[in-house]
Amino acid sequence: MRPSTPPSDSTADSKADGPRGSARIFYGWWIVGASALARTLQTAFFNAGSSAIFLPVAREFDTTRTAIAGAFAFSRLEGALTGPVEGYLIHWIGPRRYMMVGWVIFGLGLIAVGLSRSLFQFYAAFLLVTLGQSVAGFLPIVTVLINWFDRWRGRAIAIYQLGGSLGALLVPVLAWSILNVGWRQTMIAAGIGVIIIGVPLAAAMRARPEDHGYLPDGDRSESNETSASSVHDVVAIEATPDDGPDHTVRDSLKSRSFWFLGLSHSAGITAWGALQVHQIPALVDIGIDELAAAGILSYTLVVAAVGRLIGGFLGDLVGPRKVVAVAFISQGISVAILAFATSLTHVMVFATIFGVAFGTRGTLMTVLRAEVFGRENFSRLAGLMDPISSVSVVISPIFAGLIYDSFGSYQSAFLVLAALNAAGALLLMGIRIPPRTRHVPVTSANT
Repeated sequence: MRPSTPPSDSTADSKADGPRGSARIFYGWWIVGASALARTLQTAFFNAGSSAIFLPVAREFDTTRTAIAGAFAFSRLEGALTGPVEGYLIHWIGPRRYMMVGWVIFGLGLIAVGLSRSLFQFYAAFLLVTLGQSVAGFLPIVTVLINWFDRWRGRAIAIYQLGGSLGALLVPVLAWSILNVGWRQTMIAAGIGVIIIGVPLAAAMRARPEDHGYLPDGDRSESNETSASSVHDVVAIEATPDDGPDHTVRDSLKSRSFWFLGLSHSAGITAWGALQVHQIPALVDIGIDELAAAGILSYTLVVAAVGRLIGGFLGDLVGPRKVVAVAFISQGISVAILAFATSLTHVMVFATIFGVAFGTRGTLMTVLRAEVFGRENFSRLAGLMDPISSVSVVISPIFAGLIYDSFGSYQSAFLVLAALNAAGALLLMGIRIPPRTRHVPVTSANT
């Protein structure tokens, strides 16, 4: 089995380039594989791995948890400031070149973290890490996946998100290296590895299947000689309502669904925004050592693989909104359990429930946004939504740190985060999902 590799990311003078028989794999699935590996690296060295350096850095610079949490929180201002621009850049220059630049910035940022000699330098370096992983990762990747998949969209995104669970397996390794080799040396090595591996992964991306003679999901014309321009013509004729003029950027910004979806997403990621910084310190406070706490964080995200698979398949079967609402409520219950946890048993119950719910929510919230926005304007609208969702990720780590430094416990902070998840579930009820029709292959009859 071998992939059909599109020659370029442009439509220029290219005929349909793809499999000429059933023995070849739809190139979209190779993109999914590259995306999953990219997610693995981002989770290991940013999303989850950042928690592993929290306490060592706090000790190094002799500062409070709030001060270190501030570095993680303020770095998320990048999403609020650059998100709207990012969506348009992806649309204009293409995700492949955009991601290549991102992986270089991501790697250089990690190296800069390892070289930082003051809290201010650490702040600046971590901001660079955040910018790099944002450009390298989520928005350009899901934009590509949404373009390449329609009826299998939930499953494709679920597989991509599984990379987060694979990355979680590397967190204990990262924690061991930080504790035994040193956090500076570990960050420098991670930065070099990110550049070496990440840039080739970005090179595998292709913006749209139509540019290479495909339709979404691997549908093909009856004639192997059908040109990419012909496919474009048919796609335009068969375009779904959510790709049409009723869902332009301007019209979407005026809709209730855009704002309710943005606020709901913001509420749903608030807990994770705090936990990716404070989960290991919170477990240490219960009496669990740092390496074991890193292992539990890893377990949380490995369990999320179950949620991602469940979410991907359930979303394709019954629609994403109901499943996301259940995931939000489950996240809230689990965080409330963590607020009162006093033993390893309580912690494992939290980790299991939160992991499954987190995985489900992460996969299907992306699918839900694609259902509401459509393919054509997804990157721009998702980018414009970033300032809404970034607010919670900026505030929640600082909020949790302030609560801890004031009261010596995370309990009140975690209860507030639990309530916000319930609010996110309620906001989903205000979202209108437009009806959709599927893309169909080109045939001699419909051409």
